[in-house]
Amino acid sequence: MRQWLRGTRAKLTLTHAAVLAGAILLADLGLYVALATSEANTDDAVLRTQASTIVAGIEDVNGQVRFGGGDLPTENQQGVAVDAAIVSRNGAIVQTPAQVFSASTLTQLAGQALKSQTPMLVDARDRSGVERRVFVETLQGQGAPAGVLVVSRSIAESSATLRRTVLFLAVFSVLIVLGGSFLAHWLTGRALLPVRRIAALARSVSQADLHRRVNVKVPPDELGELVETFNGMLARLEASFESLRRFTADASHELRSPLTIMRSELEVTRARSRTPEEYERTLDEMVREVEHMGRLVDRLLMLARADAGALHPAKRLVDASDFVHEEGARWSSAAQRSGLRVEVDAPDQGTVSIDPDLIRRSLDNLVDNAIRHAPAGSVVRLGSITDKSVWRIDVRDEGPGVPADARARIFERFARLDGARTREVGGVGLGLALSRAIVEAHGGTLDLVDEERQGATFRISLPVGPVRV
Repeated sequence: MRQWLRGTRAKLTLTHAAVLAGAILLADLGLYVALATSEANTDDAVLRTQASTIVAGIEDVNGQVRFGGGDLPTENQQGVAVDAAIVSRNGAIVQTPAQVFSASTLTQLAGQALKSQTPMLVDARDRSGVERRVFVETLQGQGAPAGVLVVSRSIAESSATLRRTVLFLAVFSVLIVLGGSFLAHWLTGRALLPVRRIAALARSVSQADLHRRVNVKVPPDELGELVETFNGMLARLEASFESLRRFTADASHELRSPLTIMRSELEVTRARSRTPEEYERTLDEMVREVEHMGRLVDRLLMLARADAGALHPAKRLVDASDFVHEEGARWSSAAQRSGLRVEVDAPDQGTVSIDPDLIRRSLDNLVDNAIRHAPAGSVVRLGSITDKSVWRIDVRDEGPGVPADARARIFERFARLDGARTREVGGVGLGLALSRAIVEAHGGTLDLVDEERQGATFRISLPVGPVRV
């Protein structure tokens, strides 16, 4: 987990740096193109303006071109240095003092202009190797070109300015990328702080301290959801382990009680010689305790199978009416011994896909509870309602009912609502838990129904579906 966090932080930082560098590079390119275009347009405008000024002062005397104002100007009205020359095919006619271009360069430029017959803007280098921007325009004489005007200015300064700008942008961009990467690394660390705390807690937490939680303030986003989910998981684990501890303690107690009774009976019996009747009574007591332990172990094993998802009902189609009536008939004798009656109200027809042995076991627990808690002379009712999607079975008694403060834990394992209950008058508190586990294995539900009438009503709801092979 620690390596994953480090790798995630590094990947996020590198991704941020790459995106930032790409954005800055595009911005730098755009700025450079804009500056270079602006400088070039400025140079071209200066040259065109100076060329227009010179053309306005040129005179054509008998086919000969000359500048009427004397020497060609060396700078424009704004004081920008500009070099100029009027060139024919045979060489320069007139030019500024200290002409920067050689005669061959001027002749070459003139030849290009005479050939294209259109004004040109080109780049060329002078005698000293300085790069210059050149405007070349053909001068029309009487019926034929009289010469070519060559106007140029140095662009060394603007080129140097662009180079300095590029250098500044490069240094500034590198600093921004480094600063942005550091900031991204820091922010990523802060953003992953809850994840680091979760990882640290996951490494250190054990079943003895599941009460611990991730206590860090996070916004209500994905990280907030992660923290909430992790704390919720710890809460569920804590509840599960607490339930397991109670279950283990209760199971140990329930198993220890019959063993203690059996040990005591055996020790008392061995203390002196006994009559055959006394030995038989002791053996009968041992059989009862062994049967009790067998029932307890059987229920514990079935609950363990249900918890492991290994309780797979062998479903088959069963007539709903016959099944409920058979269940009522099975318990009629036990109810009569307690001074009760069992009444069945079931539909005349309808089938359901269940494991009859498992559902019968679940119903046995419910009916047994109803008989034990119902007062003498009352009625235990089994009602069944079926429709196209759900089959419901209600087991209702007329006893004291379930107290409101005990409803939340009535289906817990080893839950006993009456602390005075013993194995002679009740079970070990696994019947309702086992019944619910069996019903849930069928995809149904077992609930305590809230009703205004006296007594308690437990309802089994089972889906009416096809048989699963």
